Amino acid sequence: MISPLCFSIMEISVRLGGVPLLLSCAHNEYMLTYMPFACCDMPLASVGVSAAEVERLLPLYEEDSTAPYVEHMELCTRACDALLPFERAIFHGVAFIWRGQAWLLTALSGTGKTTHYIQWKRQYGGEISIINGDKPVLDFSEEGISVHPSPWRGKENMGSMRSAPLGGIIMLKQGQGNAMRRVEPQEAVAELFMQFLFTRSTPLDVRRVCALEERLLQSVPVWQLVNRGDEASARLCRDTLAKEMYNA
Repeated sequence: MISPLCFSIMEISVRLGGVPLLLSCAHNEYMLTYMPFACCDMPLASVGVSAAEVERLLPLYEEDSTAPYVEHMELCTRACDALLPFERAIFHGVAFIWRGQAWLLTALSGTGKTTHYIQWKRQYGGEISIINGDKPVLDFSEEGISVHPSPWRGKENMGSMRSAPLGGIIMLKQGQGNAMRRVEPQEAVAELFMQFLFTRSTPLDVRRVCALEERLLQSVPVWQLVNRGDEASARLCRDTLAKEMYNA
């Protein structure tokens, strides 16, 4: 449901990972992005970014960034804050479905997450489908961890409305060759913590994310893939997952 508050503010109720939130937007450029997630449920939390905050943060973004874009991105981290009490979080990575499970490709921006997914798509397009190209929602329930779409799909605007249980996480690193190995939780903990997209504005939220990350590392395997971003790296990744997860 969308409602105008005044000539400059719009509100839309959206459902993210099953949780209804109220987004307040001063700019309408991204309203169509939020529409697939619109719902009529009573929001459990409200999310917004003031014009003054957008103006303050604008210099921290890339030079050609606009106020609507900054608002859109800042709504993401604030939405994550709002989801944390409900044991959900927004995570930085490409999420896709393969063999009925969701797989997360995660790394620092610019490392090649999208490139690696595209290599998968070129070779195994009939086997995989996208959930979200940049910032999926993780739902930590008693049944396990599931991955859901979000309106924040990345520059390539890759996404769908599909969801799936999480199968595992692949941490990408650039390299001169291709090599993939399982990593222990203590090796992955620092890097994965940085991929939770919350504002880090309160100690309580930090503790909440630490608790969710502990459940994440206890629930699913993590690999490190050093790769060149080529077709061979995608084959190595698929073959390793098939062998270690499905004995194929």
